[in-house]
Amino acid sequence: MSNGKGMGNLKKLTPKQIKFALLIVTKGDRMTAADCAIEAGYSEKAANQIASNLQSPKMFPLVVEEIDRLRKEWQEKYKVSYSRHIKRLDDLSRGAESASNWNAAVAAEKARGQAAGLYIDRKEILTGSIDQLSKAEVEEKLKEIEKQFSINAEDVTVIEDKPDTTPPEITIDNTKKAE
Repeated sequence: MSNGKGMGNLKKLTPKQIKFALLIVTKGDRMTAADCAIEAGYSEKAANQIASNLQSPKMFPLVVEEIDRLRKEWQEKYKVSYSRHIKRLDDLSRGAESASNWNAAVAAEKARGQAAGLYIDRKEILTGSIDQLSKAEVEEKLKEIEKQFSINAEDVTVIEDKPDTTPPEITIDNTKKAE
């Protein structure tokens, strides 16, 4: 490209370069760079190479600067701040309420309350192993388990109705709980 037409050292961006930069920033999460180049008007056959070149600071510094400038602009425009977040949730809640969409209105209000710190979402994840317990704690836990799952001989009744040809019937009284 010795004619300088597509080179990055031009003092001004071309309309295709401007469109490419805008597409990379606004749709780059949903489109490939090559797709952005094609949509900007570049050749489909050379789209991969052109997209790569346009993002190279050495080859096209003005395009890269424009992409950076647009990214900063969009980040500022769509940044999430506490006041914006609360306001947006309020707008969503009121809109849902006016449309009689009560589930959405309640969900938006709950999210707004959570953002404001009115609700505390408390979760406890208990992890551990027997290795972390002392010997006394292990023995205590074993006693609890033994009480919970053992059969007390007083709760067992053997009924012998028939001659010795059949095994005796055994019933267990589960009404008594071990303490």
